[in-house]
Amino acid sequence: MNFSADHVARLLGLRDASALSDYERGRHAPSLANAFRLGIILRVPVEFLFPALYDSLRNEIRAKEELLAAPKQPTLF
Repeated sequence: MNFSADHVARLLGLRDASALSDYERGRHAPSLANAFRLGIILRVPVEFLFPALYDSLRNEIRAKEELLAAPKQPTLF
């Protein structure tokens, strides 16, 4: 979007761009509300902003789905 870090920080309601820098470097995660705000500001889905976290959570859930969907063997004895 060609916004400066200060501009994005102001749109997020932050005093300066240091917290935004922490988000970008992975030092801190934004609140859920700020994650949505970032998605709105940058006009992208939230999962696009956090691809590694999204992929990890998706893989975890898919693995659990497979376990829950697997047929259970009845006990013979």
